[in-house]
Amino acid sequence: QYRSDLCRETAECYTPMSNLGIFFSSSTGNTEEAADAIKAAFGGDVDVYSVADTPVSKMLDYDNIIIGIPTWEIGELEADWDIVVDDYAGLDLSGKKLAVFGLGDQVNYPDTYQDGVGILAKKGRDAGATLVGFTSTEGHDFDESFALEDGKFMGLCLDNDNQAGDTDDRIAAWVEQLKGEFGL
Repeated sequence: QYRSDLCRETAECYTPMSNLGIFFSSSTGNTEEAADAIKAAFGGDVDVYSVADTPVSKMLDYDNIIIGIPTWEIGELEADWDIVVDDYAGLDLSGKKLAVFGLGDQVNYPDTYQDGVGILAKKGRDAGATLVGFTSTEGHDFDESFALEDGKFMGLCLDNDNQAGDTDDRIAAWVEQLKGEFGL
């Protein structure tokens, strides 16, 4: 996207089509793989950061933010998010759009499925962000989840332990949804 027709031929006039950053944590590598797949589905014009290596304040550089987390143990935040969650909650995310994705295990943890998504989504909204990217619970089999609001997940929920075959299609559909919700 160019700022004007007069500067189409100069790189200095180029404005990136998106202002999108992905921030994730990953202990096993699954959430990192999902972050990379989401970036690829957007066409690659996305910055990706591990919260273990990048201060969450970097989110303030973006208008559109995607955060990713695996739900750890029994409904807990993964260790890297647990360390920075207070910093994240203390950000002023007013005017930002926030989408959340998570990985969880609905078979072995049906009572806390995707709780990490709900925890981070609610803290982001409390920090002023507008939540986008809500998804249907259809195809998931669980008992309870902190990620539920008005009968929908507060983001994209993936279960690579039990439904790995659905991951690519779920990511593709979610990214198309987000392109509209982010206005990209």
